[in-house]
Amino acid sequence: MDQTNDLGFQKYIRGIILVGFTLLLFKLIISGDITNFIAPKMLPFVYFAAGTFLILGILQIWRSDSKKELDIYCDCGLDHTGKRSPVKSLFVYSLFLFPVLTGFMFPEVVLDSSVIKNRGINFGTANTQVEAAQTGNNETKTTAVTSTPEAKSVDEMYLEGLLNSDKITVTDAEYSKITKYIETNLDKFVGKEIEIVGFVYREPDFAQDEMSISRFTVSCCVADLQVMGTMATGEVAKDLKNDEWVKVTGVINKTNKNDRDIPLIEIGKLEKIEAPSDPYIYVF
Repeated sequence: MDQTNDLGFQKYIRGIILVGFTLLLFKLIISGDITNFIAPKMLPFVYFAAGTFLILGILQIWRSDSKKELDIYCDCGLDHTGKRSPVKSLFVYSLFLFPVLTGFMFPEVVLDSSVIKNRGINFGTANTQVEAAQTGNNETKTTAVTSTPEAKSVDEMYLEGLLNSDKITVTDAEYSKITKYIETNLDKFVGKEIEIVGFVYREPDFAQDEMSISRFTVSCCVADLQVMGTMATGEVAKDLKNDEWVKVTGVINKTNKNDRDIPLIEIGKLEKIEAPSDPYIYVF
């Protein structure tokens, strides 16, 4: 194979790889499995990437059969005629082909509690984040509150609404917001009834009647995934296993973990449920 044909063949392979990535993205988008990897707010970027890959892939394939010298060489003034080892080329292209092939061959799996062993679980995360923000941006926040008092009144109205409700229902859409308000105003919420959904996780040092009602939170994609947990206690927890999904209704109390007061739900009612179709909480 002469140098021109070799470069043309390499362009063809690159085009196939780009089209392969496009088809993989289309598969994930159509099946809805794309949200197992990224937050919905990132979908426009995925659509753009899929379209770009498709166009570039078609151009690469089309130019690979061209006999025009300028379509094969970049005409940049540099010599690109050096020969590449076939083994090296095969290895390089296989690095790109492998994720495409495995993406089609293997099913998309939703993460489970085994991830917590590597990433850990966060109790009172919202409280920690708020305190850090207050410490690092105290002057900025003071100025903001002074210049925009309506922002403070909105917070106060939301907090008052939660405190005046007969039962606090933690929805997926407001999961982070509600848990933040409870954690940062814990004493005010002690004794309030709450309903929350999550999967069971129990650490080795938990008492038999203790468990965490846990959720995965995603900001951009699974690379920034965190695990948030709300402690719960009750006799029914003894019979539960990790990764079982439950809907818990109980009363808010507090406990101390890692030298921090965090919410503790005293379980009044527990119902085992099916895992939701989209189990992640998206933080915006």
